[in-house]
This record gives sequence, C-alpha cells and structure tokens, in this order.
Amino acid sequence: MKKPASLYHATYKPLVLKIKTEGLGGNSAKANWPDSKKGVTYWAKSADIAYSYAETCESVPEDWLDQIVVFECKIENFDLKKLFLDSNVIENDDATFEYHGIMPFDKLKEISE
Repeated sequence: MKKPASLYHATYKPLVLKIKTEGLGGNSAKANWPDSKKGVTYWAKSADIAYSYAETCESVPEDWLDQIVVFECKIENFDLKKLFLDSNVIENDDATFEYHGIMPFDKLKEISE
C-alpha cells in the first residue's frame, strides 16, 4: 500500500462539537453504517470519496445531508499500526481505510468541499 500524504473523513456539522471535545471516534461516536465497527473511524484517500460516503448515508437525519463537513488529517498523525484497508470494501483499491483509534480534533483540518 502506497502511503498517502493525507486521509479524509466526512461527517456532519451537528457532530463537530462532540468531535472537538472527544476526538474523532471518541466514546460516544455512533456508527452510521450497519457494518461499521465500534472504535473504528473510516477514512478515504480523497475528500471526494469521503464526501460521497457521507452524502449516501441513510441512517442520519435527512437535513444533515446538507451539513457535511470533510476533515483532512496528515498521515503522520496516524499510528500506522492501527491503520488498515477498509475491511467492509470487497475490492478495495487503497481508496478507503479504517483506523482503530481516536484522532484528536487538533490533528484535523476542516476543508471545503
């Protein structure tokens, strides 16, 4: 797997305050997909891919779909021993990843989509 410079995670504005206090993947984080695992956050190698997952989620309130936030995180902020290819994607072409840990808010940079 070629190591990207950054990875991206999309979420929703109503959750940002909680992420600021607990970090991304904190104790009260809830899974938005049936196959998501507790304690794991999902990342993509591009902001567009991350955004596309957030905009197709069916388990969040519909008005949240207009409030998507994309975070960028530099690869050096990840503990690479906790970063894996996304096991939920059958033919993963290094496009999505799962991180088994919490990412502190100060390591995230909000980007415009």
